[in-house]
Amino acid sequence: MHASTKQTAYTKQTAYSALLVLLLVGLSAAPAQAQFGIAAGAHFDSVSDIQGAANAQDVQSTSTGYHIGAVYDFSIGPVSLRPGLFYRKVGSYDFSDVPDSNVDDLDVTAFEVPVDVRATVFSFPFVSPYVVGGPNAFLPQGSEDSLDDNFEDVSFTFNIGVGADVSVPGVGLTLQPEFRYEFGASDYISGDFQVAGKNFSPSDRQLSAYALRLNVLF
Repeated sequence: MHASTKQTAYTKQTAYSALLVLLLVGLSAAPAQAQFGIAAGAHFDSVSDIQGAANAQDVQSTSTGYHIGAVYDFSIGPVSLRPGLFYRKVGSYDFSDVPDSNVDDLDVTAFEVPVDVRATVFSFPFVSPYVVGGPNAFLPQGSEDSLDDNFEDVSFTFNIGVGADVSVPGVGLTLQPEFRYEFGASDYISGDFQVAGKNFSPSDRQLSAYALRLNVLF
């Protein structure tokens, strides 16, 4: 493994550890009435096709992915704070048609730590609509070690959306279906991809996405 690849791996591991420590500190300070939950959803990212250099073929992308993780939700009056930890499949680039390419598919995944703030709009007996928003620390990585240096160690996005607390009588569960929009605050791709001696330049280096998510709180 090259020295730069080792350094990138070490830096990313340090960033993962720091974010996890911050998350645990926040959870330890949470009040006793907070609820743990699991969450999953689908998102439709802005991962765009990348433009090939002169005489190089453009590379197509797929950008429908998923995310799965855990959240911790606690209320402060009508406002709730909800940190989480997620694994996310962002999308992929297909380099299989590039002549002499040693890369077929480059899958882009990430760990992310969102901190959502929810504000209840109306309160009904079983359903309480809310608006939600907050920052998200996004730690991208690629499936090919040779291209992992092309991703930033940490990127930042912001989320806004709408949802509802739906109480399930008799079982003690709260469902939170949500529709969310995420927009990038910093780049997650740091440079052009070089495959088979040719440069390929992503036209959009910041992430944005629409998402559907369901949180299940216990």
